[in-house]
Amino acid sequence: MFYTKKTYDNAPEFLKSERYQNISCTVSDTGVTADEYGKKFVLAGTLLDAAGKAVKITRSGSVDAYTYALSADPAGILFDTVEVTHGPQPGALMIDGSVNTERLQGNYVVESVQQLVVKMPFIKFFVDGQLQIKEG
Repeated sequence: MFYTKKTYDNAPEFLKSERYQNISCTVSDTGVTADEYGKKFVLAGTLLDAAGKAVKITRSGSVDAYTYALSADPAGILFDTVEVTHGPQPGALMIDGSVNTERLQGNYVVESVQQLVVKMPFIKFFVDGQLQIKEG
């Protein structure tokens, strides 16, 4: 284990309001690519599953009929960036609150917001300032 001092100055930029609830989690290093300095980071605003792995969203289909698939069911949103260069590390998982969906990490998050609304019912997703609610 290694020691790192962190200073928290402000809230993450993806938060829509100051009211949120976090739980502790272990952030996995599985599938995380190292940067040019050999460091591995999981960025704040990344969707995580129950095992602490980043959830990837893929798109298939044609222009008028895209479908989106999640690699796993998201359990929450990583609250702060975590370095996982030396293996899995502790982190904070946001399970309740309001977020600006455009500022979350990953591809196709905004496009697949309806799936996220269903998977994470205690998180309120806003797209272009509009609250997204479950359709149908």
